[in-house]
Amino acid sequence: MISQRARLHFLMKASSRLASYTFLPVALACSSLIAGMSAGCSSARLSHDEARRQIAEIGNSSLVPDSIHIQRIVSQTDKDAIAETSVALAFEFQRSKSSDPWHIAAVRMGDRDWVGVAEIIAAVNESRRRATLESFQKLAIGIEAYRQRNGASPSATEIVGLTNILHPTYMTDLIRLDAWGRPIRYEVVAASFRLLSDGADGIRGTPDDLQLAP
Repeated sequence: MISQRARLHFLMKASSRLASYTFLPVALACSSLIAGMSAGCSSARLSHDEARRQIAEIGNSSLVPDSIHIQRIVSQTDKDAIAETSVALAFEFQRSKSSDPWHIAAVRMGDRDWVGVAEIIAAVNESRRRATLESFQKLAIGIEAYRQRNGASPSATEIVGLTNILHPTYMTDLIRLDAWGRPIRYEVVAASFRLLSDGADGIRGTPDDLQLAP
């Protein structure tokens, strides 16, 4: 039996617009970005067969190779290659009775295992939660670097003003949005600060809110 974690790991990378039966474009780098898979990239050029084999084995998901179509391999160097692919998925629609509207209940990948839509959404939101907290950490490091050099915190009251001061001297990435695409809130609190996100639901003051307050 294929682990739920492996199935969700693949879906978090491949999920896109839902349809009754569709193909999803996936770009995968055959480099250190795919942990544990670099051994298959030792030949001079990455072949379609090798790319298909490694994609089928992502996270031990055992995708059916026939469900993976390699469109082309691009941007190939001695140490890096990107395979543009399509992976076939099926979507199960359900309704309680014939007069009710249809809704998507589950997704099936090439390995023939169905995963509930609620599980997919939860996995995606968990990934975005982690990414948002990582963004908070980068901002906090940038603020501390500014403070160390200038002896005071940045004179900003919101995220745009803050990042205008920090980027690119004190942080290399320009970070203003959380992983859901909404502006991060920056608040000055006495001699410190807070970074906040409204979380997956986008509503302030609910349990899924995120905060970093050093």
